[in-house]
Amino acid sequence: MAVTFTSEQQRAIDLHGCNILVSAAAGSGKTAVLVERIVQMVCNERNPVDIDRLLIVTFTNAAAAEMRERIAAGISKRLTECPESEHIQRQATLLHNAQITTIDSFCLFLLRNHFNEIGLDPAFRIADEGEIKLMQQEALAELIEDSYASGSEDFRFCVEYFCPGGKESVLEQHILNLSRYAASFPWPARWLEERKNDYSAASVEEMCGSPYGRYLTGHLRQMVSGCVEKLARVRALCEEPDGPYMYGELVDGELEQLEELLSCGSLEAYAVKLPAVKYGRLPSKKDDSVSQWKREAAKEMRAGVKDSIREMEERFFATTLELAARQGRACLKPVTTLIDLVLDFDRRMQEKKQEKKVIDFSDMEHYALDILLDAEGEEIRPSTVAKEYRQHFAEILTDEYQDSNLVQEYLLKAVSGEEDGRFNRFMVGDVKQSIYKFRLARPELFLEKYETYEHQAPACQRIDLAKNFRSRVQVVDAVNDVFGRMMSTEVGGIAYDHRAALYAGAVYPENDGCVSELILVDKPDKDDELSAKQAEALAIARKIKSLREGFPVTDRAGGGDAPRPWGQNLLDDAVAVGGKDLDNLYHQPVPRRGAGDKNSHPLIAAHAAPLAGNRLNLQDDGFVFLQHNTPPVTLWLHYSGKKEVRQNLRGVYIHV
Repeated sequence: MAVTFTSEQQRAIDLHGCNILVSAAAGSGKTAVLVERIVQMVCNERNPVDIDRLLIVTFTNAAAAEMRERIAAGISKRLTECPESEHIQRQATLLHNAQITTIDSFCLFLLRNHFNEIGLDPAFRIADEGEIKLMQQEALAELIEDSYASGSEDFRFCVEYFCPGGKESVLEQHILNLSRYAASFPWPARWLEERKNDYSAASVEEMCGSPYGRYLTGHLRQMVSGCVEKLARVRALCEEPDGPYMYGELVDGELEQLEELLSCGSLEAYAVKLPAVKYGRLPSKKDDSVSQWKREAAKEMRAGVKDSIREMEERFFATTLELAARQGRACLKPVTTLIDLVLDFDRRMQEKKQEKKVIDFSDMEHYALDILLDAEGEEIRPSTVAKEYRQHFAEILTDEYQDSNLVQEYLLKAVSGEEDGRFNRFMVGDVKQSIYKFRLARPELFLEKYETYEHQAPACQRIDLAKNFRSRVQVVDAVNDVFGRMMSTEVGGIAYDHRAALYAGAVYPENDGCVSELILVDKPDKDDELSAKQAEALAIARKIKSLREGFPVTDRAGGGDAPRPWGQNLLDDAVAVGGKDLDNLYHQPVPRRGAGDKNSHPLIAAHAAPLAGNRLNLQDDGFVFLQHNTPPVTLWLHYSGKKEVRQNLRGVYIHV
């Protein structure tokens, strides 16, 4: 049966002649769209494009293999429909040499074919992680020893500054961390040299106007904004019919002080106004008409605001700005020395790798960049090799674009035609699914295009795929409810508005048992028999096992619901994090925790923020009903026995 695409999906398939950013939500069919776009391009005999003239970049080798397989199936289907087409026959042959690859594999392809451009030994190999670590240890030991032997006073001051107690391992870790982070930039040495000026502010005004001064100002404003929002919820609680009305006047005054903080436009202003915030004593008036729960909730949220403001004051303004500026100037010399040590370390590592004829994955990207771009001073020009690839590739298609980094962006831009006025990049991703920032991915690259492409038509266009074809409406509503509360431009990089929200696109048979379930459980105690990971894995495994014992799931082939066997791999994956095999985990004794123990144990740690300000009605049978004003979502919460709900519970949505 032929696939029917939505109008947005069809536009992403058909649109050409411009750069395209496809913001594809979870379950929106982005892979199917990407495959269909490629198959249509290479099978179109009116405007023929050979598949080996497309650069298709995926995030993992497994994704690349799946992409190749699905494209092959699409071409095979077209060939069945037009068996006499020589062009389609040619695509089936060329597919084996097509660049459907990860960014690392593409870089390796460049190195294998153009090693002579950068003087790289053609006999190079990729070193494994253990080998690189040994080389790093050798380079660090030699660097520290040579630095001591030089008798440099700057080095000794650097050690004293960064290594309290004389632990050189601290300095070594700083060198490794800074080297790794610098490698996420296209030209690491240039970036490191620029960092030498970060602590050169000669006055308080210059310090506050520096990039990090402006960043801290914005960070403080964001934190204060959160406090204002939280205290506003306290005020709303006080205004409810059975709310703690006696707190209202005091909370209003405190809220007014915090709102005034939002007008601060500099660190100097925050340094004056933040310590000036004053809090009164809550009235002790008793009134039986006031809900005890609401009274305690108001106290707790207000106490959290006070703690946050106090933490900001202690963290950022424990010393005067004048002293902070002097301290900044005092650390200029040791920071400069540290950067010089990092540059020396990188040089020693390169020498060791060249001696052994090995490269690592970071080298792979930077060598590829050297092949494609000539960087002299501030000017960056495409090399002859880059110009050849610009002529060769008809389109550059990138999957999971939200997890690209700056080096990869320069690489793909170098082989695209956009700098020559030929806009031929197609990027697919979802910033809400960006999970690799700890690996130095730059979701900001996606966000910049997300914000600007809708204003740059026709050269650059954005297409939103918001319909979810994977999940029931109950799942979609629950996800929207959680992220609508949590995600904003400041927290998460994107406003979770009508454009970012999910919309149910799948049609499933009616099933009254399909609800969104939030399980709240106690954090494990130190003396628990199971570790946190094992307990979480056990809970997940039990949940999946109970569903497998009879919960009807949709049979895609048959189109109906049927209590059929589930794949064992799902259950195996669930318990993998527990560090035990499935059978042992099932038979592991679990400490009892109270009335709700039979239903719940520690699950996946997630944000408790969505629960703030909602009504949690704790029942004796171990259940909690969450009430809020966002229909049609209804959440039943399993509860594990302790009544310190707001302090000691973690939760996660379980969608069934």
